[in-house]
Amino acid sequence: MQYAFVKQLIFPLIKGGQEWQHITINGQDKKPKLYFSNVQWVILFLSTIILFKLTKGISKDILGYVISAFSITITLFMSLLVSIFDKFEKTNFETEKKTESEIIRLKQKKNFFKRFISITSYLVILSILIIVLSSMTYIFNFLSLELKFDSLTFNWNEINILLTIKNCIIILYRITMNYFLINYLFLTLFVTGSAYEYYISELNLRKIDV
Repeated sequence: MQYAFVKQLIFPLIKGGQEWQHITINGQDKKPKLYFSNVQWVILFLSTIILFKLTKGISKDILGYVISAFSITITLFMSLLVSIFDKFEKTNFETEKKTESEIIRLKQKKNFFKRFISITSYLVILSILIIVLSSMTYIFNFLSLELKFDSLTFNWNEINILLTIKNCIIILYRITMNYFLINYLFLTLFVTGSAYEYYISELNLRKIDV
């Protein structure tokens, strides 16, 4: 398996998963002014706050549960993707002899499938990244060291270069880990809410003849 082939598959998947977070089922693209959306900036802020609260980081026991849980979710999401795509395959998208409102509804259905599949696939990749990041704590023991912010100094003569580099790596690692975990939770709620909204709208269209 060549790296270029994997890159060709994974990068569009990640890009699509990020883009469809901002596209409605009507096809309206609401891109954030900055790279992150307002919600993602809040998640990043919360990730930093957690860093100060959990100075020892997430314990290895909890990370073990995280690895197990996300390994299971990968299987669940893959099964869900197969199920959703099967439903997509069985949907008739022919526009002949259909009214304008019915055509609009077909476009919404197609956009829903694209958004659901894109974000769910993105969640699978995110799960793998979280598992890899969690495993790094077991590989590099220094990542579980306690951060002591009260020992920070701006006196150049008192700065330990190696210790500073190590602390920077730990801080970057933990913020990234916290961000991915919270973002994963948010995206799971987002895709669940999106599915609920779509299914309810479909149910409301079905009339019961009395």
